Amino acid sequence: MRTILALAFLFLLASMSKAQQPNILWINAEDMSPHLGCYAHPDAHTPIIDAIAKQGIVYDNAFATAPICSPSRSCLATGLYATSLGTQHLRCEVEVPERVVPLAKRLRKLGYFCTNTGKSDYNFNADGVWDAWSNDVAPWRSRNEDQPFFGFITIGETHEGRINTSSKYEEAIGDLPEDLKRDPSKVTLPPFYPDTPEIRRIFAGMYDLATVFDRKVGEIFDALRADGDLENTIVFIFGDHGNGLPRYKRWLNDSGLRVPLVVYVPPKHRKLSGGIFDHKPGEDGYRRTSQLVSFVDFPSTAISLAGGNPTPPMQGIPFLGEQAKERSFVFGARSRADDMFEISRSASDGRYIYIRHFLPHHPYIQNSVIYGDRKSSLRELRRLHEAGELDEHAEKLWAPRKPREELYDLEADPHELNNLAEDEEFESIKTKLERALTVWLLGHRDCGFMPESEYQMRAAAAGQTPFDIAQSRASFDLGAALQVAWQVGSPNLDWVGIIYAFDHSDAAVRYWAAVVLQAKESWTAQEFEWLQEVLHSALQDAAPCVRIAAAEALLRIPPEEKFQVDRTVALAALARELQSDKTWVALEAASAHARLGTRVSGNVAVMKKVRSANRSTPGSPRPYKDFNYASFTGWALEAALASCGEKIEEY
Repeated sequence: MRTILALAFLFLLASMSKAQQPNILWINAEDMSPHLGCYAHPDAHTPIIDAIAKQGIVYDNAFATAPICSPSRSCLATGLYATSLGTQHLRCEVEVPERVVPLAKRLRKLGYFCTNTGKSDYNFNADGVWDAWSNDVAPWRSRNEDQPFFGFITIGETHEGRINTSSKYEEAIGDLPEDLKRDPSKVTLPPFYPDTPEIRRIFAGMYDLATVFDRKVGEIFDALRADGDLENTIVFIFGDHGNGLPRYKRWLNDSGLRVPLVVYVPPKHRKLSGGIFDHKPGEDGYRRTSQLVSFVDFPSTAISLAGGNPTPPMQGIPFLGEQAKERSFVFGARSRADDMFEISRSASDGRYIYIRHFLPHHPYIQNSVIYGDRKSSLRELRRLHEAGELDEHAEKLWAPRKPREELYDLEADPHELNNLAEDEEFESIKTKLERALTVWLLGHRDCGFMPESEYQMRAAAAGQTPFDIAQSRASFDLGAALQVAWQVGSPNLDWVGIIYAFDHSDAAVRYWAAVVLQAKESWTAQEFEWLQEVLHSALQDAAPCVRIAAAEALLRIPPEEKFQVDRTVALAALARELQSDKTWVALEAASAHARLGTRVSGNVAVMKKVRSANRSTPGSPRPYKDFNYASFTGWALEAALASCGEKIEEY
């Protein structure tokens, strides 16, 4: 009898604990910076979210881990930095090991009914992650009675496609009343944008779409109220990265990483909010916090709120719940976006942001379809750039190279106009952030310092995942790769170290040695004689990424008499890699062609052949076989062919 009573008591305790579990709902706006009323934005009309914010917490220092969607969403889905998992590129297809358990699966083990609304786009296969996947405004309704739920809702009306395309804007705006639409003549523009009627129209439309998002949030809250779930649901309202415009989305600045975050906490669960509700709201009516919060913290926080324990390999710090802690820095990463390769990383303490570009010889706006005239913002900026009508701040977007380092004082310079990286007065601050960044890169084993083709091929050969390869110090000498990568763009190179790097056993280290030479702006005759032989030897390297990087380095050497380069050999090497049956290799080669422009005119026939092989059959809705590697390779070749004077047919 005592045994039965004890079991009954334990069952009762478990039931009570489960009943106390809050529902957790994430409402995510695509491509949205903090232009909400609760952030005092002068052009915001978001009364619903503002009212919700007065019952919750406004986070003034919330940050995405990447300035573009799928790497950010990968982090939100797993609680790991995309740069650890190998999902840092947009887009890619990565296998995830069993020990990396997505957040939804972790919450399901804690008794939650987990739903996804809208896209997944995690850069890994999401099959089996969710209990339900739909476009319903209230997907939680199909759960069992009294079962807690976790919902991830993505609202796409604020996406860059709607901002930059008039027809898509009109579709997204729907029946928004005229009196709620922004007057373009009255909107406030950031100082790094030119003041023209077209730019004003674009920004006004972007703020209109924020109002649409506000109304959709209202519909979700109405459904929670109608179901009697609102007072047991903790709701996160946030953007997935900065606005869908240049210098926001895809830029690793504060403007690309800082997001709005409003957390609604019902009274019964305010004990989980770290005491913020013990204080009166500020003069603006909001309870605000300057606590640093990163996307990598969201999953750990959800697990903590659900009464669970966020365990490795999760990498975040809970910022709500009984296990809440504070962090000192937030980190960001920009890697490949479509066909545009980048490797930039950042660290911020909330006051200052430090950005390190490891490919400074790649311009901010690369030669690519995604930066073409199909987007109204790029079309207008390009028109003004070509007319010489941009001021110094807007013209920086079109610089042929990036600085190796950027440092901004966000308090004195919130628009990041004055780069302090070379200012001796701020040397100690730069050093602090640079050290924090280095510790993060090494501690989280940044997979991005190994080219995509290399870690995908290594993983396939070993029967492992990119995460397994990157996390193993025996498989990936990240320290050596980073040591060479840190020299890219430096005026003072360690020539002995670079020569030794070309003989390193890790292809990632050899790759970075070739990239150092790509970025070199000028050569002496002695340097040229010394290193041309090394690059020609690297054209025969075992790793495709090294062969491609070496060919690009040779073709970048200025065509002067004293630097006679056998460009035919380098062109042939690039042509071979472009025709690889490995999609990652072909894309890396195609992107190199786009960057080299007229210098690869000898490969026009091969470029046309490969582009044609990636095209869809006539009558297909998309020009390329998939909206992934086939499209990205095709787009890069479109840009390269156009640079070589070839006409590209419209589609």
